[in-house]
Amino acid sequence: MNKTTKTFTYIIGIIMTIAMVGSLILPMLTGNIGQADIEAEAAPTPFPEPTLPAPPDISAINFDSKYLHSSGLFTVTAPTGWIAGSGSNTPDELRASLTNSAYMSLVEVRISKNHAGIADLDALSAFLDKTWLNHTWSGYSRWHETSRKTTEDGKVQIDFNLSRGRSHMIARQESWIEAGDIYTVRVVMAENAPRELKFILQGVADGIERLPMYADAPFGWEAYFDNLDKHILRYPSDWEVTDAAPGLPATIIGDDLTLAVATFDVAISSEEDASDWIEEQRSGIKARSVEAVQVAGAPGYKVSYRYRTLDGEVESGLLIMLNGTDNRLHVANLRMRNLNENLLSVQQSEFPWLAVIDTFQLVPELAVDLQ
Repeated sequence: MNKTTKTFTYIIGIIMTIAMVGSLILPMLTGNIGQADIEAEAAPTPFPEPTLPAPPDISAINFDSKYLHSSGLFTVTAPTGWIAGSGSNTPDELRASLTNSAYMSLVEVRISKNHAGIADLDALSAFLDKTWLNHTWSGYSRWHETSRKTTEDGKVQIDFNLSRGRSHMIARQESWIEAGDIYTVRVVMAENAPRELKFILQGVADGIERLPMYADAPFGWEAYFDNLDKHILRYPSDWEVTDAAPGLPATIIGDDLTLAVATFDVAISSEEDASDWIEEQRSGIKARSVEAVQVAGAPGYKVSYRYRTLDGEVESGLLIMLNGTDNRLHVANLRMRNLNENLLSVQQSEFPWLAVIDTFQLVPELAVDLQ
C-alpha cells in the first residue's frame, strides 16, 4: 500500500467513526427519543362531569312531616325524604333548612324583621339586592340571577343558576310580606329537575305556620319542646339545655339561674294544694305566695317561694304548674341564686328573665316530626 492510499484509508476510517458516534449522540441532544410517548403522557386528562341524580318522583313526595324551628315561633311542612339541616335564630332573622343530598337539594325558609317598613313588592324587590343575595348564597362557588318578576299572588320570584365545585344547580326563591315580616322560601335542585323544584317550593311555602301563642314573641330566643309530654317553653339563647329527653325532666341553665321542666302524675285543684305540693318537693322550700292562672285553657297556679340551701344561702324561685288534659301536672320551675325576693310581687322589668315563665304552654295538638 503506497502512502497516498494509506492516508485515504485513515481519512475514511475517521469519517466512519464520526458518523457512528453522531448517530447515537445527536438524537439525545435533540430530545427525539421517546418524544411521542412523553407527549402522550403529558396530555391533560379531562375531568368527568358529575352525574346528575334522576329527579325525584313527585308522586312519592308528600308534606305530612312537620319541622319545628329552634325558636319555637313557627313550623313548616317538610317534603318526604328531606331532613333538618342547620338553621339560625337571631333577633333579626329566623332561618330553617331542610336537605336531601340524594337530589342535591336544599330548602331554606327565612322570616326576617321588616325594619325598613317595606310595604309593597317594588320595595321588597329592591331590598333583595345583590348584597343581600351574596350573603345568602355564601355557601356556593358561583351564582347568577337569571330572571326576576312579581307574581299575581303578591310575591317576588327570582330564579338562579349556581354551582358548588363542578356541580351545577338551579334555584327559585319567592319572597313576600306577611304579618309585617318578610318571608322567603328558596329551593335548590339539580339542574335537570325544574318541575320538581316548583312542586317542592309550592308545598313548603304553603306549609309555613306561625305558632299563634308566640305571635308577638321576640326573635333570638330558643325553645324547649317535649314532643311526648307536649309542653313548650322559650328561653334566652345564651342559656343552655344540660339535660333533656322526651318524657323526662329537662334542666336549662343561665347565669345564676336554673330552670327545670317536668311532668308529674298529680292534679292540683287549689292554691293551698299548690303551696303544699312545692314545699313537699324539697327540704328547705317555703312558699311565699300563690296566684291562680289559666294559660290557653289549661288551669293552674304560679307559686313564688324561698329556698334555703344546706349552706344557709337563700335562693328565690317562681314556678308555674298547669293541669293538662292528660291528667298530669306540667311544671316549669325557675330559681335564682343569691336572691331573696317574692317573685310574684316584683316588677318584671327589674327581672326580665321572669318572662320565661310566661312562655310555658301546653300544646297537645302540636305534632312535630323534625326539630
